[in-house]
Amino acid sequence: MKQLFSTIIYENPLPQLRSIISAFPNLCELADGSILAAHQMGEAFESVDGAAYLSRSCDGGKTWSEPWRAFDETQQDAPMSGSGKLTLLPDGRLMLLGYAFFRENPDLPIGNPQTGGLLDDQVFWSVSEDQGRTWSRQNMVSCTWGPHVEASAPLSVLQNGHWATPITGFPDWDGNMTDRLCGRLLYSHDQGKTWHDDVVCMAFPGDSVTCYEQRMCELEDGTLVVIGWNEDIKTGERLNNHVTISKDHGKTFSAPLDTGIRGQASSVCALGGMRLLALHAIRRDTDRPGIYAYLVDLSDGTWKIEEETVVWEPQTPVLKNSKMAEVFAFLKFGQPSAILLKNGDLLMSHWLCEEGCYKTCATRIQL
Repeated sequence: MKQLFSTIIYENPLPQLRSIISAFPNLCELADGSILAAHQMGEAFESVDGAAYLSRSCDGGKTWSEPWRAFDETQQDAPMSGSGKLTLLPDGRLMLLGYAFFRENPDLPIGNPQTGGLLDDQVFWSVSEDQGRTWSRQNMVSCTWGPHVEASAPLSVLQNGHWATPITGFPDWDGNMTDRLCGRLLYSHDQGKTWHDDVVCMAFPGDSVTCYEQRMCELEDGTLVVIGWNEDIKTGERLNNHVTISKDHGKTFSAPLDTGIRGQASSVCALGGMRLLALHAIRRDTDRPGIYAYLVDLSDGTWKIEEETVVWEPQTPVLKNSKMAEVFAFLKFGQPSAILLKNGDLLMSHWLCEEGCYKTCATRIQL
């Protein structure tokens, strides 16, 4: 793997004048070769005005347009802050799927530092028929956990035409789970008319291991691979990232398979055949924090690493923010993900925080 260039999707041009952050990006290549980036922007990491924005690149990710907001505030029935991830649908429309927190009380952060719980939220999806310039009204999706759901992965359109994305549950404001701690596959067989999450896509014995920041890809033979950020909330033990595998289009998933990589937010990107790229944000338990890239072969059903490299490193130490809920306390960079471009290169996106300024980046990688 060779890094070709790294560039900024968005950073605040005048941090001495106003506070603007950019975080939680993902990328999507359109039919005309342009690339869209979705990212959340607002005054602060948990600010009430956090909303989904889009930026466009017409030169393969080297430069990016000024961002524009996806949704008008008048489209919301209540004050909300949220973000979404982009997917190009087979018919040429764009889909933005994500989740948003209810912000009726502007004095509350998203995370409760005392309990580790979070505000109520709602999963939503919307479509655009003009390459992301305008969007339909947000469609809300009900899930098993009620208003306590993480839906941070983009939608995958499977080879059989079904829509699917991995989700998990959050503790409520008081720190209580409303259902079991696991990952579920949120799916629709009728292009969003109805949704279901009865399939468990990742679970561990003891009902105490998180499945945060799950990501999914579909390999050439239809195999689904889900990766998650796994920690034991009872013991505090940080675990290696695990993956699960489905051979029946998401009807059932294997037991978690240990990747041997102790990362946090991670992602998988299909490369053809049974190979994939795994990206891991490794913030703790290492002398060299950064984003690690692995070429992985799953041909024999095992996690066989063919190549490893560090594709990004922070310029400042990764220190805990004691004023934030534990789930957010070490978040100085994260959500690395990549798309396979039409010419065979990879384009990775992630967010980072330097000197209190949150920004989003794109890195082009040649295999």
